[in-house]
Amino acid sequence: MAYKQCSSWYKNYKCNQCNYQAAQKNNLDRHINCVHLGIKNYKCSQCDHQTNYKASLDRHIESVHLSIKNYKCNQCDYQTNYKASLKRHIQSVHLGIKNYKCFQCAYQTHLKTNLDSHINSVHLGIKNYKCDQCDYQATQKRSLTNHVNIKHLGIQNHKCSQCDYQTHEKVKFKWHVNSVHLGMKSFKCSQCDYLTDRKSSLKNHMDRAHLDMKNCLISKCDYQTTEEVLLKQYTGSVYNLEDSVEEQKVCIIKEEISDDTNKV
Repeated sequence: MAYKQCSSWYKNYKCNQCNYQAAQKNNLDRHINCVHLGIKNYKCSQCDHQTNYKASLDRHIESVHLSIKNYKCNQCDYQTNYKASLKRHIQSVHLGIKNYKCFQCAYQTHLKTNLDSHINSVHLGIKNYKCDQCDYQATQKRSLTNHVNIKHLGIQNHKCSQCDYQTHEKVKFKWHVNSVHLGMKSFKCSQCDYLTDRKSSLKNHMDRAHLDMKNCLISKCDYQTTEEVLLKQYTGSVYNLEDSVEEQKVCIIKEEISDDTNKV
């Protein structure tokens, strides 16, 4: 055990393009080929998935094309072929653990790749994946692929047998059947008897009912806080509204809008 720990600390092979380090040269070569050169030797024969590891390709085929998912969540119907994915699912969905936080806004996520995409798209405006048929741009390749399939190819692989609902995403199709036709509500509030079929709805419920979160409504901003004073400070610093009382009223609490609507 002591030898294994020492060997994990001893990483002589360092990437000259990033801070990656490896204990073995073949791991460094694989890293450079995959991350920096985009070379992925293992390609799926049924879709455009590519990887630099044969084990990853095998797991992809099992989970995506054969629907073999060995790791199942004991709190909902989530299934995966990766133990690490199941762990992330439990931490983010059921425990609310999100270790990656944006330093420019209140965005949080359980995946570093999601945080990187958020920063690039929201704060830096970087969108490397561009559609060659229109002006659509995306920060992730899968988003561009989905766009092309839906908008330009009209591909809707998943069709409901009980209604005319169609979608190209298996996850959305499964959600449709469970929520609309089976009445399943997988997301439960831990503090009351509230049930919902959407994770986002549960989060909104928790924010409003139990955390008294206040939301900024400017340009679809997702900033939230439990303190109205902090909300005003945020709108003043980010949107330069500190000198205009009337403009500050744009950033208000959602509950106040609802109350005013009910009074009419």
